[in-house]
Amino acid sequence: MHEAAERMIDAAERLAAQRGLAALTVQAVQEAAGQRNKSAVQYHFGGRQGLVEALLAARMASASARRTSMLLALGSAPGTRELVEVLVVPLIESVLARRPSYWARFLIQAIGDPQTGLAALASVDNQALQAAQSRLEAHLVRLPPGVRRLRVQSIFGYACVVLAAYEVGALPPELTGEALVTEIVDACCGLVDAPATATTATATPTAQRKKVRR
Repeated sequence: MHEAAERMIDAAERLAAQRGLAALTVQAVQEAAGQRNKSAVQYHFGGRQGLVEALLAARMASASARRTSMLLALGSAPGTRELVEVLVVPLIESVLARRPSYWARFLIQAIGDPQTGLAALASVDNQALQAAQSRLEAHLVRLPPGVRRLRVQSIFGYACVVLAAYEVGALPPELTGEALVTEIVDACCGLVDAPATATTATATPTAQRKKVRR
């Protein structure tokens, strides 16, 4: 990738992470990247949306390669922890590898902005991530199908929140490196393995709570 394009990708990630996606304007990115050419974003990326998509593709590349190798190394009947690791460890490693890192905070902004973030995420061909999610969902056979999807999506969101706290130095000092990896994986395993409370379709929330207390 052209050096100027890399600088603009770094600037876009930093701006969104620190100030939100609303601050990620073409002009702001070019200024933050030290780019005097006012048409630089248009030239390299075709516009703001193309810049966001290029950022996602660039940051996901190493994680996708790592996730693919982990998927291929799985046995025929992997356990919950192995499947959770395939999903979240490449994300953790991608944050730990960059100093400073803005990636987790950018992802949180992207997830919360359907017009910009989710549209860009959907445009990125990431078969490894989709395969990892599908394998984990299929493993959670004791949960209702809708709950399985929610649990798998939730662990990715949880990992992003913890990693964002890491990026700004808000975690205990001992939670770094392998200790941080282990803690996030432990918590994610607990989340997906938590039992789902059985309810009836006709019961009201109040009735359900009373039934549980009895």
